[in-house]
Amino acid sequence: MGEAPAASAPADDLAVAVAVRLAGEFFVRGVEIVARAHGGDLLRGIIFTAIAVANGEASPTAGGGGGERRPVSVMSIANSIGVPYETTRRYVNMLVAENLCVRDGRRGVYIPEHALLTPEMTVAYRESFASFNRLATAMKRSSGQPPA
Repeated sequence: MGEAPAASAPADDLAVAVAVRLAGEFFVRGVEIVARAHGGDLLRGIIFTAIAVANGEASPTAGGGGGERRPVSVMSIANSIGVPYETTRRYVNMLVAENLCVRDGRRGVYIPEHALLTPEMTVAYRESFASFNRLATAMKRSSGQPPA
């Protein structure tokens, strides 16, 4: 017979509850930011972001001139986010038609630098940065550590 798990201390339960609440707020803010950056279309934003992340660069590097992007297959994107292939393909075609995504022959698709530098994306980066800083500060505060 295995041992019964030890009851967690009330302080641990409180820390977990605070972390879950803060993480939930951070997640919801992220969803709002992504949707707003893509005209209210959350799925479009998720697919755009998944491609950018898979390309190896989700935002331009400091000073511009980001590095080489690795093309990714539409199937790989669909699988990574759990969206049907056909739905993902339609959204990728829409992004390509809007010049926000580029096909690289049979190698796949990538998000070009100019698509990462639109005014909407710049606002999204700043909002995401601020949201992350709020999360980090709140986590430090909840653990009793002074903010850095």
